[in-house]
Amino acid sequence: MKMGYRLLLVDRDGVLVSEFQLTENALAQPEAFVAALQESIESVEEEL
Repeated sequence: MKMGYRLLLVDRDGVLVSEFQLTENALAQPEAFVAALQESIESVEEEL
């Protein structure tokens, strides 16, 4: 695993929905990271 931070997205039951790794590359391209995060959240909301 690369150095950096991990962002774990879980549902209300604590089930892992998605995982994102914040590396220097991700932080250098915040628009792409935010877009991927928004897509993941929207897909979770659609399932609810």
